[in-house]
Amino acid sequence: MTKENAKILITKVKLNNDDTAHIEFKKSDNLGAGSTSWDGEEKVTEEFKKTFSSCKDGFLGCIPALEPKKDNITMNCIKFGYAKDSDKLDNALYSIKYNFNPANNAVVNISTPQLPIYKDTFDESTFCISGKDEEALHKVTELAEKYLNGETRTKQMKLEVVND
Repeated sequence: MTKENAKILITKVKLNNDDTAHIEFKKSDNLGAGSTSWDGEEKVTEEFKKTFSSCKDGFLGCIPALEPKKDNITMNCIKFGYAKDSDKLDNALYSIKYNFNPANNAVVNISTPQLPIYKDTFDESTFCISGKDEEALHKVTELAEKYLNGETRTKQMKLEVVND
């Protein structure tokens, strides 16, 4: 892959409490290098926030016992893994905050292991991320890249100046 064709590969997205994001990424033409981290100063778009939050469905697909407590779960972080020497998304790790006792604000962080994304070669006993949840992961990486390129909630707002 030449430098002109290099893609940004999002390796980690964390949504902060103030609706800014911490994003780690690397370039596809230098897969052996470590990730570069970037902390946004402006808030993510509502679409980014909603899409990131919807990934808790993927987490609940892995740990369905928490489904009844869905309202007490907040998506915290997603780590993305790519196929060896490739820019194809291959696996992901979900990390959530679970408020198991809202009265006391008792929160525990729970993470899955790095889970493979479903492939036709897997059998029914393979523990993996479903195809519908893979789509949400791709959407998060797409919106994270837009955020890196300056698409924030502030830039989405239209400012109208009215003269009296």
